[in-house]
Amino acid sequence: MKHTVRTIAEMANVSPATVSRVLSGTGSVAPEKREKILKILKQLGPDAPGSRAAARTGGKIGLLLLPGSESDPRVLMNKLHVIASKLPGKWDLLLLSPEIQPRELESRYFHGELAGLLLVGHDSGSVGTVLEHIPHVWLNSYRTHDGEPSVLMGNDFAGRIAARYLIGKQICHPVCLDIPSCNPGFPARLEGFRFEYFNRMPEADCKTSQLVLPQGEMLENCSDSALESALESALPELTGADGIFSPEDRLTAFLYRVFLKNRKKLPTVISCNRTPEYLAGLYPRPASIDLGAQTGAELGLEELFRRISGGVSRSDDVAVIAAPRLVNGE
Repeated sequence: MKHTVRTIAEMANVSPATVSRVLSGTGSVAPEKREKILKILKQLGPDAPGSRAAARTGGKIGLLLLPGSESDPRVLMNKLHVIASKLPGKWDLLLLSPEIQPRELESRYFHGELAGLLLVGHDSGSVGTVLEHIPHVWLNSYRTHDGEPSVLMGNDFAGRIAARYLIGKQICHPVCLDIPSCNPGFPARLEGFRFEYFNRMPEADCKTSQLVLPQGEMLENCSDSALESALESALPELTGADGIFSPEDRLTAFLYRVFLKNRKKLPTVISCNRTPEYLAGLYPRPASIDLGAQTGAELGLEELFRRISGGVSRSDDVAVIAAPRLVNGE
């Protein structure tokens, strides 16, 4: 049975005008009435007003770039390429403005203009208040609307692979680089690295170098000069290491630059994220952990279609999984 605005209003014990305002995202509605209406719409699924049933055979997937999106645009482009190439016929990818209002996003979904969302970024921002009503999948680690981290599986394992690589080279005084970042996957990589060293080589002197950026800046938005300055300040403790784990390739490129500039001998380095453009020209080229951005994007798209069709959803943490692998250097 296809329900109308009027039948929804009767079920929620509100006026049809109130239901219309919720569906259109315009006008003010008391929070308790709005939540009641949204709950009914969610229960009705394809029988709710609008053309959402058509989303099973075709429609638009929204791509929303949220605050703290990938620090490396090349990684993002790799994900987009996979998504665009894997979209079935009659489906389109719609790039949404990061300034879109939550109510407008919700309204587009209920009117059938969007079948679901792919989210890129590390902070749900204001749209976190409406995501529970819209099929969606995150393509990276992120923080929820309440600030809680949700880390993609595989980040911890990436750090463990890095540790195994250095342990295999008999590195006894490793340092892992820590830096303020929007990406909650970074701490997981470092924790995996430290755990593996503690577990496999407990006698090793494994340290963490906390890089300091200007107040309020993160790796994703800091200038090249700020990043270089942070590494310059940490140089004394870095030169005492025989191995370094860098959780991101841009950071690795500046690590090389600082060592070369100061004519210091570079320890064995292993990087993470596998962005060849950043590692090109570095000598000796460091080993790097490829997190499998393309595989993750493909899995994310598959999971989104599962959610759109009403299939049993996996949790956000395992909808997309980083598939790390070691790429040896020189």
